[in-house]
Amino acid sequence: MNRGRALRIILVILSFVLTCTAILTGEYFQTIEDIKVGAIAPKRFTSPREIENKLATEKKREEVRKQIEPLYKQEPQIEKQAEDKIELLFNKVKETQEYLAEQKEGGHQTDVDLITDESDGKEDQSVLEEIDEQNEIFKKEQIDNLQKQSPIPLSDAQFERLIQMNSKEILELKKLCLDITQSAFSIGIREETKTKSILDVKEQFESLNLDQDIQTLGYDIVSSVIKPNMTIDEIATQKMLEEKLSKVEPVKVLPGQKIVDEGEIITEEAYQILESLGFIKADFKEESIRYFGAILLICLLHSFIYTYIWTFNKSIIDSRKEMLLLFSIYSISLLMIKFMAPFNFSWVPIPIAGMLLSILLDVRLGILLNGCITIIGALINKESLDFILFFFIVGTIFSILVMNTYKRNRILWVGILAGLLNGIAIISLELFLNGANSIELLSHSLYAFISGVLWVIITVGSLPFWEVAFDVVTPIKLLELTNPEQPLLKRLLIEAPGTYYHSLIVANLAETAAADINANPLLVRVGGYYHDIGKIVYPQYFKENQVLDNPHDYLEPSVSAKIIHQHVTNGLKIATENKLPRAVKDMIAQHHGTTFTQYFYYKAAKINSSESISKEAFCYEGPIPQSKEAALIMLADTVEAAVRSMNPHEKISEKTEELVRKLIKNKLDEGQLDDSNLTIKDLETIVQAFMKVFNGMYHERIKYPDGTEDKNNEDLDGKQNIIPVERENEAIDSRDHSASA
Repeated sequence: MNRGRALRIILVILSFVLTCTAILTGEYFQTIEDIKVGAIAPKRFTSPREIENKLATEKKREEVRKQIEPLYKQEPQIEKQAEDKIELLFNKVKETQEYLAEQKEGGHQTDVDLITDESDGKEDQSVLEEIDEQNEIFKKEQIDNLQKQSPIPLSDAQFERLIQMNSKEILELKKLCLDITQSAFSIGIREETKTKSILDVKEQFESLNLDQDIQTLGYDIVSSVIKPNMTIDEIATQKMLEEKLSKVEPVKVLPGQKIVDEGEIITEEAYQILESLGFIKADFKEESIRYFGAILLICLLHSFIYTYIWTFNKSIIDSRKEMLLLFSIYSISLLMIKFMAPFNFSWVPIPIAGMLLSILLDVRLGILLNGCITIIGALINKESLDFILFFFIVGTIFSILVMNTYKRNRILWVGILAGLLNGIAIISLELFLNGANSIELLSHSLYAFISGVLWVIITVGSLPFWEVAFDVVTPIKLLELTNPEQPLLKRLLIEAPGTYYHSLIVANLAETAAADINANPLLVRVGGYYHDIGKIVYPQYFKENQVLDNPHDYLEPSVSAKIIHQHVTNGLKIATENKLPRAVKDMIAQHHGTTFTQYFYYKAAKINSSESISKEAFCYEGPIPQSKEAALIMLADTVEAAVRSMNPHEKISEKTEELVRKLIKNKLDEGQLDDSNLTIKDLETIVQAFMKVFNGMYHERIKYPDGTEDKNNEDLDGKQNIIPVERENEAIDSRDHSASA
């Protein structure tokens, strides 16, 4: 097992153990024995975070419920039923009166006539009395029948009184009963006010100038139909109750607030708070299941992170320093989460990890790790949904915002924007999840704004430390390296001016393409500037720096190839001496891949036609490009050399694009781009970007009337060393590979 693999295993195990330790000693697993309601508290308990006192909140809500008066609604059918009963009563009375009148006029007269005829005109008094008695019995039967049919219960005397009343009296009494009934119902009668309503009816009848028996009769009729017409509106009452309850502020237990002091009796309320905070110990089975679930979840998170890195950022796994950097940022984040647990969660600096990784390694990795640390932080401190949503949102946005943050004014604006986004996120979540009042919103959003600004300041301010400790490249360091006053660039300009200007063009080509394929434009620009710094050791052996004779004309091809190859080795040595970032050194080492110097190989084969020439002796050591950035430098270096060697009149023709496409395809076919993560679509984008630069460089010039200026320009162009188009295939790898290139 090599040292790199051993280090990977150790770091993965350490991060797993550290995560398990942080979670298993966190809020979810802080339990104590023998905590019961009524027991004596063994020590002072304080809340590690803000939670709701559910029992106290429920008491407040119960008080609101008790104070709520139910809402009533009128039931118009009750009044209608009462009026219908009164109408029916008087209709039945009228029917009975009419029936009795008919029977009296018909049957009674017939009986009297019969008696008169039989007694020869002399009335028999006893017979008449018998007839009257029968009539009374018949009348009593009708009253009994009326009582059975009546919707309103009255006494026999009251029914008899009604029957004895004439039509006018009946109508007046009916109207009076209906008016008083309607008056009583219009006020509204509830169950608890029914008695009062009946008494009010009695007072109304007593206030009228009526006979006592009529007053009593009317009162009995109306009081018998008086019923509550106001019933509780369950829906409206429930809605009002919910509105009132929604306005009840939850009783909060603040971070650091005492729950129960040592020696005090544990109340039900204190017990419930301790249970919510996880201080109450569960039984062994339940506790074991929770431990197993936590460990399984940690395994899943670590597997997800490692799989992602292995798939999309494998270069990190191959770099011990970057693995250590990732582990360090992750470990510090966990420690900060534990340390900041008592404070409001908007102060917990979780997004710093994502921002650092976004700047130092990869923005996608920063977003991913921010999400994982957010979940782990929620498990450590037993946080709720608002914690997870807040850090998922702001951590992702912050990781994107700080990309390429290397200018001081940009840092300032990113900090302010981060603070504003933090405040907006807090306000949104508070309104959505908690319905916080204006005072809470103001204070929480202010804290969030301050913390957002501080996170950006801490992130950017700590970059020099990470840069020095782990040899990683930062935007600020890259910007410094692009300064023309850098000693190494000045030396390149003075000692190898042709290489210097070639490097500027390569940097311009590669940077333009990098912006279009989501590579790092600033890193590519620096790589373009420094990729050929090894040529300052023997500048005269490279065609762009030659003024007089070509020294390769006097050397063996193998020696020339070795000198050409040495510019990569010398470049790495110079880069190390000048402490250039590892990413830049990688581009120096990889910008020729494992290609070979064709011209010297074919020259050697021609000179030694009888001998077998080893192709490996004419190949660069490599490796092939391991990143998009290194591949861009390789392609830009090759393309710039070949296009510069074209006939000046062909540089603005379609042949230029054909040559660019051919060179890039050659690199692809040779396998030089296999490890670069470039797609076919990326290659097409690179072609278009290169052509955009070349079209700007080699555009047609205005022809002056006398031809002098144009002639001078042609003379200047003519001084360049040109590779004939027909020999293009021999020299396309690099203009510094051969004496004639």
